[in-house]
Amino acid sequence: MGPEWIRRRGPVILLAVCLLALSAGQAGARGPAINDIQPYDTIFVYEEGLDLSQLRDPATNNSVTELRKYQNDDPNRGAERSIPVTDDTNFDVQDIYLDEDYGTYYAFNPTDGATAQVMIREPRLFLDVVLANPYHNEPLEGLTVSPNTRIAFRVSAPDVGAFYEAGGVYPATIDIVLTTPGGAETTRIGGVNLAGLNVSSTRFYTDDPARPGAVRLGDIGRPGTYSVRAVWRTPSGFDAYAPDSKPVTFTVANRVGVDTTATPIPTATVTATPTATPTTAPPTTVPTTAPTEAPTPTATTEPATPTPTAAPLPAALAVAAVGFALALAGRRR
Repeated sequence: MGPEWIRRRGPVILLAVCLLALSAGQAGARGPAINDIQPYDTIFVYEEGLDLSQLRDPATNNSVTELRKYQNDDPNRGAERSIPVTDDTNFDVQDIYLDEDYGTYYAFNPTDGATAQVMIREPRLFLDVVLANPYHNEPLEGLTVSPNTRIAFRVSAPDVGAFYEAGGVYPATIDIVLTTPGGAETTRIGGVNLAGLNVSSTRFYTDDPARPGAVRLGDIGRPGTYSVRAVWRTPSGFDAYAPDSKPVTFTVANRVGVDTTATPIPTATVTATPTATPTTAPPTTVPTTAPTEAPTPTATTEPATPTPTAAPLPAALAVAAVGFALALAGRRR
């Protein structure tokens, strides 16, 4: 009976799921401007000038006076934290009231009680140094690499990249700042400018399409240990107060045998010692019978012992992959 019920109600259930997915996808979308906050939006500590008027009770239109965090996110239970809202059309999210207590907050008015909810998060930022595409899975932190190596930077902003958006526009930007061994800072490596990168996704690489591109370490400068970090550029609240990414260090140096040509060792030239020419002795009386000349012995050169050739290693056995198939069988009663 169960399978028959599912067959009859299946299309209806599928339609309901699709409608829920569509409504969930639209929830939390800011607009028309980035500072216009709607119910279920995600806002960030250090944001400034937010308009919370859309969180009011639509029946009374009373101004929002607080943002409250309740026990277990249930407005029917006690409030755990309260953030005062002096002007709900120009609200700054100050960390002094949050004390890192992020999560779900409800707009509140003494007359209306709890109304709409929002999520408050921290604008977190992470950075990694990796090999250029297609080797993005090779991190370089703490390693020594050659000047010929091409690298990219991986930027992660899991919350800002997902929620700081209005009308398809992601206005948050960052700079990638490189610190040289001498202490100087720059956002330009060779011809690649790493300033003002738009945070339009939760993670991206600087050599992705429409991004600045890969960087050749030889364009950085002299060998030595470098550090790099990502810093917020916009919005201004993030630039002033949000923490930078953790610095990542790497060393640029030549590696003999890989990136440099070793100096060849000169071969010693052996000079043959000249053989002295014997001086002709004065003539003597030649005997009647000439002595028999002894044959000159011929030097025998012993053949060099041949070097045995290493036997080839046996070929690796091939491993056969075994696939498993799973069959489902239904049975009627």
